[in-house]
Amino acid sequence: MPKLRGRENYDEWVFAAENFLILEGMMKCIKPKLDADGAAIIVSAADDAKTKAKLILTIDASLYVHIKAVKTTKELWEKLKSLLDDSGFTRRISHLRNLISIRLDNCSSMSSYVTQIIETSETL
Repeated sequence: MPKLRGRENYDEWVFAAENFLILEGMMKCIKPKLDADGAAIIVSAADDAKTKAKLILTIDASLYVHIKAVKTTKELWEKLKSLLDDSGFTRRISHLRNLISIRLDNCSSMSSYVTQIIETSETL
């Protein structure tokens, strides 16, 4: 799993982290599951602490200053999202510029060229 370094790899980290939590059976710490009555299933404090610790180990130490005060996994997730998820207009323009500037002669092969175009257009 990649280390979260900041905005530059936040989208990739979220994708990997969600799949990691699904694999560990701990996605309920981020997105609560509902029981038959429609009430949220309570996550034990031990499970939440374990999940939070696992996620923190995937975050670069330079970001610790922003997340030291969070108490739960959900708070951690929301804090990182508010800090790093840049879905604003400036971000879109940046992705559009990247998409326009991709050139075949700057890539090692046709497949890497196509991959770059697809990845950039998906993030756009």
